[in-house]
Amino acid sequence: MQDRRSLRDTCARWLTVAIVATVLAGCTVKESQHGNQLPQGIVAALQAPNVTQDRVLQLLGTPTSESAFDQGVWYYISEVQQTYAFFQPQVVDRKVLIMRFDQERVLQSISTLEKADGKEVTLVARETPTEGHKLGILEQLLGNLGRFNQGG
Repeated sequence: MQDRRSLRDTCARWLTVAIVATVLAGCTVKESQHGNQLPQGIVAALQAPNVTQDRVLQLLGTPTSESAFDQGVWYYISEVQQTYAFFQPQVVDRKVLIMRFDQERVLQSISTLEKADGKEVTLVARETPTEGHKLGILEQLLGNLGRFNQGG
């Protein structure tokens, strides 16, 4: 009887340790990086005179995005997110490197934006109304009466 009780107590302790370890493992922080991770000191390296688009492509690779209105503006965007257990990811760091090139494809200016420069965008839940006749329930139910050919 004593052996069964000590075996049960030992199993209960190991089960408790396993549950606590599982819970703690689920609470660890998962960090993920997205976009173009920029090397340290890249802005200083690009300050040299006559840096071309080809040289930027060699150093940084393809830009994350290009301006829709000015083909001479490139964006390199990077973001670091942390996720705790099952919660939504939180943005810890965000960097945007903006490069402007002239007509000869030579770098003219570099600017950077950080997470603090971002603005929250409020989405609008409105719907655009469609034009035309809106059918009522009776028109929907009785609208097809007499429309189809009854001949055999």
